[in-house]
Amino acid sequence: MTTARTACAVVALLLASYPATAQERPVWPSPPATTRIRYLRALSPEAIRRPPSAFSKLLRVIVGGAAREHMTQPYGVAVGPDRRVYVADSVGGVIHVYDLEKSRHDTIKVAAQSLIGIAVVGQRLYVTDSVAGRLVCLDLKGHELWSRGAGDGFVRPTGLAASADLLYVVDTMQHRIVTVGLGGTIYERLGTRGSGPGQFNFPTNIVRAGDGRLFVTDTMNFRVQVLDRHGAPLAAFGRLGDAPGDFDKPKGIALDSDGHVYVVEGLNDIVQIFDERGRLLLTFGGSGAGAGELWLPSGITIVNDVVYVADAANRRVQLFEYVKEGR
Repeated sequence: MTTARTACAVVALLLASYPATAQERPVWPSPPATTRIRYLRALSPEAIRRPPSAFSKLLRVIVGGAAREHMTQPYGVAVGPDRRVYVADSVGGVIHVYDLEKSRHDTIKVAAQSLIGIAVVGQRLYVTDSVAGRLVCLDLKGHELWSRGAGDGFVRPTGLAASADLLYVVDTMQHRIVTVGLGGTIYERLGTRGSGPGQFNFPTNIVRAGDGRLFVTDTMNFRVQVLDRHGAPLAAFGRLGDAPGDFDKPKGIALDSDGHVYVVEGLNDIVQIFDERGRLLLTFGGSGAGAGELWLPSGITIVNDVVYVADAANRRVQLFEYVKEGR
């Protein structure tokens, strides 16, 4: 069976395993009726690395060599304007850089304790060092340009989203969103602790829609909150539970080109897709290490309808594709 067929089977089996009611049943039918999520590939240093030449093998035997690099615990994923894929590894202070066109893997070493969020704007990388309580700006070679930390009010920055001129930083322990200019100027702090509209309880991740709306995984309120561009609450959906559409440990969040909301359910090893009203459309993933399966997934991003999921415990990023109807 091909990896693509395996991944489709994973989706179908996962949906079939839920005893969903008519109200809870996903709107999109499971494969093969309509394929909406197509598995593409897994991304890791081992997967992208070209086989060594005979000369390099001989040289390694003669002079030895360091152990090959791997991703330890990938979390944040971003795709730059150069189409390279940047992955924040939460262990070891490393950003992994994948050039898919050249089948090349490189690393950027960062003086950090726990990299979580990552964004690329122009020729700059922005990362959150959660344990150290820092937001860091780097050039593409990894040189630190500026940082903001405890003295600026950060305690545990995690998820990160960017527009052309602003960063939106989730501070989990402060239960709020902080807006920061690309040069490091802090502008607003949105939200307080609570369960009401516009309040948060240990939020973790964020994504910005093209119209400026913000979608936030309000993790310990077990919901997704939607804010307008100024931070005013617009809507929310989700609840604690183990039924389809419920949340237990919501983590990464992303939007496809049609505005569907993808939420990583880390503890259950799945990604749930909702429409903007919060109706469940489809679930994909499932526990395991095979093609399309996930183990403690975390971050997610979507660029040109390619879905990048940080499959943390499997030490890889898995790529899927959102297939528009009729494509």
